[in-house]
Amino acid sequence: MTNEEVLFLRNVLVDRRNGILERVERLAAAWRELEEPAIELEEEAQKASITKPYDKLDENRKAEIAQIDLALIKMSVGDYGVCESCGEDISPKRLQVIPWARLCVECARDFEKRRRSLPETSEAPISGKVPDEYRGMDNQQIIDLIYERLQNDERIETEELKISFKKGVVLLDGRLESEREHELVLRLIAESLGFSSIVDRIEINEPGMESDEISERDPEDDEAGELFYDREMSEEAFDAQGIAFPQVS
Repeated sequence: MTNEEVLFLRNVLVDRRNGILERVERLAAAWRELEEPAIELEEEAQKASITKPYDKLDENRKAEIAQIDLALIKMSVGDYGVCESCGEDISPKRLQVIPWARLCVECARDFEKRRRSLPETSEAPISGKVPDEYRGMDNQQIIDLIYERLQNDERIETEELKISFKKGVVLLDGRLESEREHELVLRLIAESLGFSSIVDRIEINEPGMESDEISERDPEDDEAGELFYDREMSEEAFDAQGIAFPQVS
């Protein structure tokens, strides 16, 4: 796959992840409203009707986010698009339909036929390279070090920035005020600190918008989005939709 194709799928994965988190937060807010005292009988019925689907969505979406995060980590260490069973490349067509796919078509069919399952995402053997000078440090020490370096740069505001570190990979979440600040963060972590594996999930606050006014896109309400992510869609059906990677001149 080309760098442009990987970048395109990276953006698809991040958008999907953000959409899931926004949907769960909206449902959580609705749940909190139903927790208010002195609930009427009709509100009790509404509460009962929302409990089961909310619990199910929470469980399923957490699993999907874990798959997305694993795919993003694979991108950062250069293992994205490689089948975890046979080691061959997963076809671009399959990755367009299921960007977080861990198996090629042939191995996926074999796993289904034999009723086999992959290891949990947390157990996947993926790891990034830790610079030699940090090898004796634990994860929290490395996180503290990164925060300290960023906070020492007066051009960077870290209040809404969330950093985690796992298996040699730096994971960035939260929001920054500008693309320039975003670039400074990535440059400092990659060039100054020497970390080569970075998962970038940072959002940029658009000018004139408050953080809580950022558009809430619901992936389940977007028919085109659902089509793009349909796990059951065959590659033939995918071709019939005429969906393809953006062409790079």
